[in-house]
Amino acid sequence: MARTMRYIDEVCDLLLDETERKYLDARSKFERANMTRSGSQDEHAHLVDAARKEYIRAAKEYLAVAFKTKFLGVDLE
Repeated sequence: MARTMRYIDEVCDLLLDETERKYLDARSKFERANMTRSGSQDEHAHLVDAARKEYIRAAKEYLAVAFKTKFLGVDLE
């Protein structure tokens, strides 16, 4: 008897929502880091670099979940 993936749509929606939230948070932090000046120039550069890395990491995670969702045949919208 073949098993079906009964909850795949629900799971994909959940993961997409969560990764989208993380992506938007990271993007917001990166934009704020670029706009605000706090501390020394080195501290600011470190803050911007850390925010950029988190932004890229969140984007990769979001893309991975979207790709896997599409691969599974779940409609993204």
